[in-house]
Amino acid sequence: MNSWKEDIIKALNQIGGEGHYNDIYSAVEDIRGINNLPKSWKAIVRGSIETYSSDSEKYDKKNDLFYSVDGIGKGIWGLNSYQSDKVNVDLTEDDIEFPEGKKKLRQHILRETNPKLIRLAKQNFIAKYSKLYCEICGFDFNEKYGEIGNNFIEGHHIKAVSELKLNEKTKVSDIVMVCSNCHRMLHRKRPWISKNDLKKLIQKV
Repeated sequence: MNSWKEDIIKALNQIGGEGHYNDIYSAVEDIRGINNLPKSWKAIVRGSIETYSSDSEKYDKKNDLFYSVDGIGKGIWGLNSYQSDKVNVDLTEDDIEFPEGKKKLRQHILRETNPKLIRLAKQNFIAKYSKLYCEICGFDFNEKYGEIGNNFIEGHHIKAVSELKLNEKTKVSDIVMVCSNCHRMLHRKRPWISKNDLKKLIQKV
């Protein structure tokens, strides 16, 4: 049988990279089988998550696998290595004509789905501007949609995959806060349109 750490990783991958303890418990239960769980297994899961998270005082200082989504005590945890299989920006008919461009576009978008990176970028943006809004057109989801739009924004990685050096890591400062429409437009051409160039296009309309 796998270790608890391995099963928790598998569980978080199954539920989309982030989840409350209850969601994680349910997934672990499915993975291990209810008859293979010791009496205190939920405490083992909690302890394992905190042992492998630099957000926790119990961190073992070796393997930083998990992160606290809304702060310790809220019970919501995420997997640092999670990458969604779902592409949050559709490949357009134009991309089909450029196989290599399509491949690089997908790599680029997958980088944008790194939950911890986007979370940190959002936190930094809120700390600086007190709210989240599109850096290109100024759209504010909370202002337009109310509570359902609170803290919603998409993150765009400004550096194209083709420009990245071998093993180069994405930095929080490489992430631009954008609304869904502007995000689609940034991906519309190759090389990708820059934030400033898209701003200029909007101003001309």
